[in-house]
Amino acid sequence: MAQSLSSRHPAGLTVERQQLRLEKVGVIAGFLVGLPFALAEVSHQLADAPEWLSAAAIVLTVAGATRLGLLVASALARRIAR
Repeated sequence: MAQSLSSRHPAGLTVERQQLRLEKVGVIAGFLVGLPFALAEVSHQLADAPEWLSAAAIVLTVAGATRLGLLVASALARRIAR
């Protein structure tokens, strides 16, 4: 990823660089939204469940939110590219 942000890219790739940056922001935003949601809501809902099940649900919730952030950002990036 660090290579994609170097200043050696031709001028024609600026749209691609913007798309990549937007996707990175989407992934980070999805993670930052998913983590507190998983820790607060999911762990609260599964308080009486076994610990392994609660941990797995938290991990899957964060992963799903991160993936959703990427999908939303990718859709926005494609829309901007048009």
